[in-house]
Amino acid sequence: MSELRRFLSMRYAPKSDTIVMLVTFVLTVAIDLTVAVEVGFMLAVFLFIKRTAETSSLTPILDATEVDSSSCLVPASIPAGVELYEINGPFFFGTADYLQDALSQVSRAPEVFILRMRNVPAIDATGLNALEAFRRHCERHHTTLVLSGVNEQPRKAFESTGLAARIGKENILPAIDLAIARARELLHVSRETK
Repeated sequence: MSELRRFLSMRYAPKSDTIVMLVTFVLTVAIDLTVAVEVGFMLAVFLFIKRTAETSSLTPILDATEVDSSSCLVPASIPAGVELYEINGPFFFGTADYLQDALSQVSRAPEVFILRMRNVPAIDATGLNALEAFRRHCERHHTTLVLSGVNEQPRKAFESTGLAARIGKENILPAIDLAIARARELLHVSRETK
């Protein structure tokens, strides 16, 4: 902000970044540097949260052929009675409502719900609470929740809060092909007991 060349180059930056810089500049001149830095920092944090929430998503996968080819063992189709959704991006307080939205999209409770998390680098307490509420919802509707591709930080959070034990370690699998195989196994057992 102190170099004229950088200040002028901000006209090419996204408008939200330019606004943060201008507010910080005006507060520096009008009030003082400490207030300007604090307000600028808070505006930048809110802007970061907004951008992160915009890049996160929860999408249904209707057919395993939609699943990328990183695993050649993926079956050709998702079995009847199984719903498969994928979370992309950090799972935090800005995106925790996505699971509740997924529930409203499902017309009938499936026997198995697979939640693919390979693109979730981190989860916070709100995300954990949303996932726990979703697990309880699944349990009430006799749906087995299976997680696939859980990264290190979310896995550690699941273990430290006891969520991994409540979901069942046999239902937290490293790859989508294993999750689909687990779903087939659960469906087979369920149909044998009926």
